[in-house]
Amino acid sequence: MLKSINPFTSEILAEIELTSAADLDKNLDRAQKGFINWRQTSFDQRSKMLMTLASTLKKNKDEYAGLMSREMGKVIKESIKEVEKSAMVLEYLAENGPGYLEEERVKAQGGQGVIMYEPMGVVLAIMPWNFPFWQFFRFAASTLMAGNSILLKHSSHVPLCGLKIQEIFDAANFPEGVLQNLLTSSSNMNNIIKDSRVQGVSLTGSLTAGASVASQAGSNIKKTVLELGGNDPFIVLDDADVKKAAQSGVKARMNNFGQSCIAAKRFILHKDIADEFMNEFKKELESMVFGNPLNHDSDYGSLANKKQKELLDQQVAQTLGKDAEIFWKEMKAPEGSAFFNPMILTNIQPDTPAYKDELFGPVASMFVVKDENEAIMVANDTEYGLGASVWSQDFERARIMAGKLEAGMVNINHEVFSMPELPFGGVKKSGIGREMADDGIREFTNKKALWYPTRE
Repeated sequence: MLKSINPFTSEILAEIELTSAADLDKNLDRAQKGFINWRQTSFDQRSKMLMTLASTLKKNKDEYAGLMSREMGKVIKESIKEVEKSAMVLEYLAENGPGYLEEERVKAQGGQGVIMYEPMGVVLAIMPWNFPFWQFFRFAASTLMAGNSILLKHSSHVPLCGLKIQEIFDAANFPEGVLQNLLTSSSNMNNIIKDSRVQGVSLTGSLTAGASVASQAGSNIKKTVLELGGNDPFIVLDDADVKKAAQSGVKARMNNFGQSCIAAKRFILHKDIADEFMNEFKKELESMVFGNPLNHDSDYGSLANKKQKELLDQQVAQTLGKDAEIFWKEMKAPEGSAFFNPMILTNIQPDTPAYKDELFGPVASMFVVKDENEAIMVANDTEYGLGASVWSQDFERARIMAGKLEAGMVNINHEVFSMPELPFGGVKKSGIGREMADDGIREFTNKKALWYPTRE
């Protein structure tokens, strides 16, 4: 039995029965049949279906946004933007996806070579709770355009969002089996991954979950794409526009109440501007409004669940226990449930969670460095490598620094964000593979090489 719980009110929204093992086998059969039918559709047909999904999202964005805000605590204005962005990525792949999948012709060994991108088959999508619509639709837009079918295993924290996504596909008249939402526990994932009807797995989640899925997929020679989080540095150099950087930094830390893999988590500040930046950052945080996520003027409400709060409380306590200090802490949220007050930490030691781990919530970790070399050293001193942000009014200086950062994505003078025009993903333990753009749409395809001799 799955329970959907509103983290702000602790209200039980629904109790949902899990799918039986026999029904899961039927899901797999339908997915395979759905793939056989879907792969035979033209790019034009697929584009039209993606556009129908996008239209449905935009038409009903208030309904879907309200569901997200109730089920995982995201403030309503962010939920609305998430639905709109989900529609945007569908539209982008509907328009540009066919071009990414066009055959490529190459002269080779006195003959003609052709590189073809063919769909792989049934792909299992294991999706997280923090962006219930966006994480799925950015994956699905590419995967469907490539001609694959999808089995969705959504987070147990957002089962109603998973059910709603299924409704959206059904309303758009997608062929049976092309998208199926699985109401099952994580313990069944290994059996699904090793099933011969599944050809690949995409997971967005924790390092532990990613390692488990990668191990199981690897032992069965299955393709994986993993997005496993980050400990993203936000570097502010001595010649930066400090006020603008601080405003952007608060957005980068507080989006989705800090529960984002690409959120800025470690603020690395040149000593000459550190005090100014922290004071500007604090002022921006102080202006934010706490309230019910369904209120349009609320900037934050609660974390997504009590488990997240307990983990964050523990990480902060361990960090403070080794000489770190609270530079500032808000006191607007009440105690209990999944509530958490934003804070700024300083004097953070290397062997603490705020230094080495991903803090998934509104805790800003500040580090003061003497020069660029130390900034790079601190930024790269992590097992993660997802995104990074560099702030300087000297573009060439920032560009050189970007080249030294161990990250899959770097933004100059802007917080990190995902966009369909560029591949999304990280290095080191932030994951394997890419989503979106040409690299993302080709992840779950068979890159087939064709060659034939030609007459001179």
